[in-house]
Amino acid sequence: MAATEMESYIARLLEESGIKPHDVSARAKSIASFQRKQQSKRYADPVQEVTDIVAIRIITYSNTDRKRTGDLIRGRFVVKDGEDRNPGDEKTERLRGYDCLHIVVSGEDPGAETDWLVSGGKLARYFKEFGGLEIQIRTVAGHAWAEFEHARRYKGVQYQAINEQDQETIDQLFGAASDARRALDETFVAIDRILARPSVVNKQEHIGEELEEHGTSANVGSPLDDRSLAILLANRFPDDQEASEKGIAFGLELAQLCGLKTIESLDAALEVVDSEQVLALMDASGPVTRVRRLDDELLARYGEDYIRLTGKAGSRSTRAQQLDWRFDRLRGKARYKAYFIHGIDRPADLEPGPHTAARTVRELARLVAQKSGIDAVIATDAISRADDLPKGARAKEVPLSSEESIWVISNLNREYAEFLMNRILRQIPEFKLQVVRDDAVVAAGNLGQ
Repeated sequence: MAATEMESYIARLLEESGIKPHDVSARAKSIASFQRKQQSKRYADPVQEVTDIVAIRIITYSNTDRKRTGDLIRGRFVVKDGEDRNPGDEKTERLRGYDCLHIVVSGEDPGAETDWLVSGGKLARYFKEFGGLEIQIRTVAGHAWAEFEHARRYKGVQYQAINEQDQETIDQLFGAASDARRALDETFVAIDRILARPSVVNKQEHIGEELEEHGTSANVGSPLDDRSLAILLANRFPDDQEASEKGIAFGLELAQLCGLKTIESLDAALEVVDSEQVLALMDASGPVTRVRRLDDELLARYGEDYIRLTGKAGSRSTRAQQLDWRFDRLRGKARYKAYFIHGIDRPADLEPGPHTAARTVRELARLVAQKSGIDAVIATDAISRADDLPKGARAKEVPLSSEESIWVISNLNREYAEFLMNRILRQIPEFKLQVVRDDAVVAAGNLGQ
């Protein structure tokens, strides 16, 4: 039905903007309720004039997200004239404390992406046949006030049965409750501001600096195309939804706008990102596509540079604004897999760091293989003498001083990377090396130095 389709539509719109609502729910007005409203209001054309035959309610955690949600609705749908209001602003005593946006929409904005509305679906038919669809947006604090007021006063049989003096006392108490609700909303906004803009922000490298650091030129390596990108995404995000052809094309556009024109340069850019933490911070309410994961990780990697470079990508005019909102979830909180190698056995030509997890594993494997032989570092599905590791390992060749090579996994999470670091170093207990992350030793051959 149209209500169900609209609920899914709104949930998707919020998800892609990084807005986590408390609740999104839709309902269709019953025939009996429709008839009662028609009789009480005496509409000449009830099908067109009753604008809440289908209604959806969005409950956000703070006024920050409520305002953003209202902006999304206005940018996505055609709003009926005079039907974008907050009844609580009308300053009547009865409405004092009520705080909820009421927006009536009559269809999608002509500039919206056309593949969101199911062709021939119930929602598309509803927009053609009925006068409007009402969207209410309120905060959790506003919802608590409204639900209690609705039950105790607006539709309260007991309230109607008491004398006028007691009713006035209850009205005053609801006014006091509205002041408390307003203070609670303001406090929640203050909390959101600190979370979105923490006082200590992790450094994000500029895109040009990152390419130079990794020695990856846009013209060196295997060209980044539809097929190579799809393979990389499948290996990096195997549990997420496969992207459509349109999605892959969009992912290519994002990478190229960052100056990443080879699969090696994109792989190097993502290698430092803590993929699991980015996913947790984005806190998606449902499954996401692999291209969305790519978008989030490039945003975590490059921050405001990424918003500037890709804010106009795709067909959505609000993308830059939505990226900025999503970045609020990552800003100052996204970790990078930065490791340092210390100890008197660290060769002079090996910088202490910072290194990515995968590079740290490669460097340790190289050092131990050169000192104790290749057999000392071989690990099933992770380190091999030949390029025969599983495709998902994204193995990289590591040349040795003996003119031989080993192949080392690069697609590994933090836990497995640190397991391999310890396994490699333990092959030579007297090796005076240690690996440090966040000022803590995570792997060592000899803890003495």
